[in-house]
Amino acid sequence: MNQQTEPLTLLELVDRIKEKSNDTLLSTISANGGSAKIHSIAPLETAGFGEVAFLANSKYRDAARDSKATALVLTEEDKKTIWGEDEPERILVVTRNPYAWFALALQVMFPQVKAQPGIDARAVVEEGAEIDESATVEAGAVIRKGAKIGARCFIGANSVIGEGTVIGEDSHIYPNVNIYYGCKIGPRNIIHSGAVIGADGFGFAPLDRRYVKIPQIGAVETGEDVEIGANTCIDRGALLSTTIGDGTKIDDLVMIGHNCKVGNNVVLSGRTGLAGSTTIGDNVQAGGGSGFAGHLKVAAGSIIGGGAGVPGNIDKPDYYAGYIPAMPHKEFYNILSVIKRLPEIRRQLKRLSAKIDSLTEK
Repeated sequence: MNQQTEPLTLLELVDRIKEKSNDTLLSTISANGGSAKIHSIAPLETAGFGEVAFLANSKYRDAARDSKATALVLTEEDKKTIWGEDEPERILVVTRNPYAWFALALQVMFPQVKAQPGIDARAVVEEGAEIDESATVEAGAVIRKGAKIGARCFIGANSVIGEGTVIGEDSHIYPNVNIYYGCKIGPRNIIHSGAVIGADGFGFAPLDRRYVKIPQIGAVETGEDVEIGANTCIDRGALLSTTIGDGTKIDDLVMIGHNCKVGNNVVLSGRTGLAGSTTIGDNVQAGGGSGFAGHLKVAAGSIIGGGAGVPGNIDKPDYYAGYIPAMPHKEFYNILSVIKRLPEIRRQLKRLSAKIDSLTEK
């Protein structure tokens, strides 16, 4: 849960953000604006006295110019586009990344309330489990034998931490999360409710029209600062572990199959699906509903559009898209009927091309 702080001066807020970002945002306040009292963050259209608004998308410049916010956060480019070389009669915070500034401002002004350390009497902690004294374990949680819960971790109500699983320090496991045996969750991970980490991968060997289950003896290992959304499933590896790199952010309802290797600082939006043995390079972004066929590699820095299907390797980083946008159903079925006839149309074109060539030769 997040709780609002007492009002801050704009200078105090900017200084806190500088500290959190190691001054990488290069934020500056317009003259005489530092003493303004700030009590909240608000959208451009509704912000008023005592509130900060931010302009992260240039198409909202008009709304930014007309905003009633006490302070407006924007880039130098947007400032010059809106007001030219004139200094507007309002308080501005100029920064190279207003969206990141906004995120950090919310962290400062609405920090997460820290839970009281301790193990609820209604939790089940098996013999041999190790729980740091600074950790919190809520009612109904089950910590299996050999599990290790790091410093300042939070284990939500009814979550199950499997045998031998390790949860890194400062990780937050929301209620009703299942982490199967032998998994390794890195420091400062956030795993939302309903997520299942380390279920068996979908592995079966065909034999005489039946399927023989392949024991999945790998695990799941996540790096530092990973966030996993609600109802997302990450399967354990067949022999080696399924791995998720540092800083990767995974949305709700994402499926990651066994033996996948997801790199650092990857973003996977909701309903993305990775079939087994997919390797995703660092800094890849995948839009909602995108799908990866498995046993393929995606180059670092690639962007996959929402709903796109990736059937094979992507060797060169680029923006990839491949879906038909929604359209009136009659128009869609007309297009579909043409697609079905493409092989026939191709043969007709070949025959016509041959006839034209023969006539030209004569």
